[in-house]
Amino acid sequence: MSAEVADTIFSTPVYPAEAARVAASRRILVTQDNGLPGAERLLTQFKDQGGPLLVLSPRSVGQRFEEMLGESLGKAQVGTRLYVCGDEAFLWQVRALARQAGLLDEEIEMFRSGARRRLYCVHCSTLQDIGEVDSSVCTGCGVRLMVRNHFSRRLGAYAGVCLDPNDPRGEGCA
Repeated sequence: MSAEVADTIFSTPVYPAEAARVAASRRILVTQDNGLPGAERLLTQFKDQGGPLLVLSPRSVGQRFEEMLGESLGKAQVGTRLYVCGDEAFLWQVRALARQAGLLDEEIEMFRSGARRRLYCVHCSTLQDIGEVDSSVCTGCGVRLMVRNHFSRRLGAYAGVCLDPNDPRGEGCA
């Protein structure tokens, strides 16, 4: 067993390297940035497979992104598949919108590209974006947090717990 597998717990998401070759009546590709290598790979694969394809990106549609995505997902018919490419915070934000629109987890595929992820402070319920770090200071309550491997699919975030209960805000640090 590799160290990477041993460090992973059941709640930590695992992202595929490529899209499953599943028939779809329509495909929606949502990418954080059109230039992402994963997005380019998916776009090529879907064009080769043919069929209706809608590509949405916050960079291409601007502030109307969530509105346009919501409209597209709201009109989705049975057989529509959603593919999301971006950093982890973006993936789970789009997944939440898709689930609200009625898509099932089986109809959503996510491809991670980027280091940004979301952290949930268990002390004050603040959600904040972080990079690939093991600890962070909560922007809500100021407590120094240890980033746990536990991932909440409901929140789309990793759990942050107090790093040092004897010195929660790091006042003893020089």
